[in-house]
Amino acid sequence: MTKPVVLCDADNTLWDTDSVFATAQRTLLDVLETRLDRLSDLSDRIEYVRRYDQALASRHHLHLRYPPVMLVIALAEGLTGRAPDEAATLVIAGHRSAHISLSEAQKLAADFLGLLSTLPELLPTVKDGLKLAREEGIPLYVVTEGRIDKQKQIITHHKLTHYIEAIFEITKTQSQFERLRQRFHPAQTVMVGDQPDRDIEPAKRAGCETVLVPSRFLPSWNRVGGAREASYKARDFGDAIRWVAQHVERGHDAP
Repeated sequence: MTKPVVLCDADNTLWDTDSVFATAQRTLLDVLETRLDRLSDLSDRIEYVRRYDQALASRHHLHLRYPPVMLVIALAEGLTGRAPDEAATLVIAGHRSAHISLSEAQKLAADFLGLLSTLPELLPTVKDGLKLAREEGIPLYVVTEGRIDKQKQIITHHKLTHYIEAIFEITKTQSQFERLRQRFHPAQTVMVGDQPDRDIEPAKRAGCETVLVPSRFLPSWNRVGGAREASYKARDFGDAIRWVAQHVERGHDAP
């Protein structure tokens, strides 16, 4: 029987990018509060920042790749009274804040990007899952919408190079997954990832088997129905690879 080919997301599937973002977002909020003298009593500081982040991402044509200076300005507006949707709409329209200069916002955005360059730790069971895939003869490819050089750096840092066949930097659309599926035909192609809208849904429409490995952070636009789209919802990455191996061997879906 032909072994499947695993296409695997990287951020928050193999390594803990969420913690890196959380640290950077918390630090940015701390700095802005001090700068604006607007100390607040927020019950969930990370969730507060992410409401503004998601408001921007849901409106900007670059989605989550919008310029970070926009987040700085939106948060400055938020700390002085604007709701996330209003702040995001104004910032994307080119609004200049009365509370922080553009040059200072750009400096804080650069500091924010510097914190995001921190290399993330591997998530639990990732090495076990990669070893199992290798033992089972299941080739594994990383597919990412992030920068390929950053992904290579993380893979090298964690000594994972010999577990991964190659890295594909793609836009995760149905057509791109169809190309990959044709490339590996007649092997069954399985997409493993944490985000329903970017990893699961387009791969499923392209005819791939799909395995959702839920991450701690789920954007608001992914909070309805995502798990139902996947062929299997795994507990973690190791469980995902075990399901892939068993699924092919048995020739039918796991319960």
